[in-house]
Amino acid sequence: MTAEDNRAIRVEVSDSLAPATGVIVNRLTRLFDLGADPAAIDSHLASNGLRANVERMPGVRVPGAFDGFELAIRAVLGQQVTVKGASTLMTRLTEAFGEPVSADDPRLTYLTPTAERLASSSITAIREIGLPNARAATIHALATHVATRGIDLEPNAELQSDVGALRANLLALPGFGPWTADYIAMRVAHWTDAFPASDVALRHALGDVSPREIARIAAKWSPWRAYAAMRLWLYGDTGGN
Repeated sequence: MTAEDNRAIRVEVSDSLAPATGVIVNRLTRLFDLGADPAAIDSHLASNGLRANVERMPGVRVPGAFDGFELAIRAVLGQQVTVKGASTLMTRLTEAFGEPVSADDPRLTYLTPTAERLASSSITAIREIGLPNARAATIHALATHVATRGIDLEPNAELQSDVGALRANLLALPGFGPWTADYIAMRVAHWTDAFPASDVALRHALGDVSPREIARIAAKWSPWRAYAAMRLWLYGDTGGN
């Protein structure tokens, strides 16, 4: 939870999780993008057309992922559907393939399905949560490659340093286009220069221009284009400079 002044995060770890404290802290650091230098990033973006946006809300970070595979599955489920629709599909997938758990919090009833569990299931079974056959096949292919270590989605330094290979491996899967690959690279590998130029909301924020023109406009925000994208998603425009 956030501390009272909203400038820190206070984390409480149960005694049973004490042996995993180091892992938890590392994952939370990536989840909340605590390694970023907001002042340097904001300065660069403000100097390149996003000053009003930056002044509206300084210090915007790019959220990472506590679990890379879960984030990737959510990205696939979010293709061409609303956020609410994607959330409903994720709930169905978790209830169908996740492991039931008993916890003090009554809202925690299942663990997210593992790659191994989904890889061992059939495409037909995955489709039964309400997916088109092609989308179910995409999830199955992703799970299979992660389960067999063909694709590494563990948020770590090695993944961040080889984002090109991650994108290439994702784009080789059926049903994966640049938007999904770039979104996963942004959130899982924490690629600071990720910018899904085909995103509808980004196109609208930049005047409904073509993806090629969006890429040209966004070039000046490099190497922090992921932070520019996050700002455009949050506020819907460049801030009216």
